[in-house]
Amino acid sequence: MNLDLFNDLINNIKESDSIKKFINELTDYLTNSKKETDNKLSNQDQSKNIDEKQNLREENCLYQVVDISKDGVYLLNTNNNRIFEETNISKELKDKIGNDYILRYKDGTYIFEEELTDDFFNNLTDINEYKKKMEEE
Repeated sequence: MNLDLFNDLINNIKESDSIKKFINELTDYLTNSKKETDNKLSNQDQSKNIDEKQNLREENCLYQVVDISKDGVYLLNTNNNRIFEETNISKELKDKIGNDYILRYKDGTYIFEEELTDDFFNNLTDINEYKKKMEEE
């Protein structure tokens, strides 16, 4: 068998317009599929992060401000001692609070517990000790 003839056939197939179109369409399809898959994975990650934050919020729970960041506030959930960054907090409240301030999550928003915060600072006790003391009374 003549190899030149075989190579000529291969080169002719490569140069064929229909083959070029097919390869280009296949390339476009695979590129778009990859982008769609990447977008779906990214959206799933974002949804997971939102779900995790919503699971950290507990209705009528007290939170201690641990730190304030550019994007939100780091809060300590006093029921389970987990710290998370809360970005869904009003600028008004964020400007009003500081480290160790006490917040309550109620009806989907955070409320500054001024009296609890004052008592906390005056007593200089750990928030969990303070909660126990309040429950005993």
